[in-house]
Amino acid sequence: MFMLLVTSTYAAEPEIQEIKQLFHASAKSKAAADQLLKLLAEVTESSSPLLISYKGAAEMMQAKYAWSPISKFKRFNKGKRLIETAVKKAPDHLEIRFLRLAIQTNLPAFLNYNGDIQNDKSFVLANLKNTKDKTLKQNIVKYLSNSKYCTAEEKKQLDLELIKYNHG
Repeated sequence: MFMLLVTSTYAAEPEIQEIKQLFHASAKSKAAADQLLKLLAEVTESSSPLLISYKGAAEMMQAKYAWSPISKFKRFNKGKRLIETAVKKAPDHLEIRFLRLAIQTNLPAFLNYNGDIQNDKSFVLANLKNTKDKTLKQNIVKYLSNSKYCTAEEKKQLDLELIKYNHG
């Protein structure tokens, strides 16, 4: 009975690599955004914080493609709530903090969801060297290197970190 429960619990959780691929594709494709949300449909606030954060991001992607301003705002608020839940559950999780940073730096200022940009950027920069996930590290470096939120000195440090990681 226990094995059945464990198997069904893990079977319900989507594959994180597929989620990440769909998340990146959903920035340019409504079909990918729809597929991402469908894949994360079973994720609840008791799921892993990383999955919760991606579900929040998926909700925000839906807001991008929604036609109605009311629908856009509802999706945005649902996504924001999920992302904040994930950050509260795992405040030291690099990928969750990076996801929130990427979202906040891409939203219009009038939504007023930009209060954590500097804290998240500082956290991500300080903890980047600790990740063993090469793809995540490359994505963070690429994103921040092209960001208006990083100083020239920070961008130089990012480049050095990537060089050190690739040759280390």
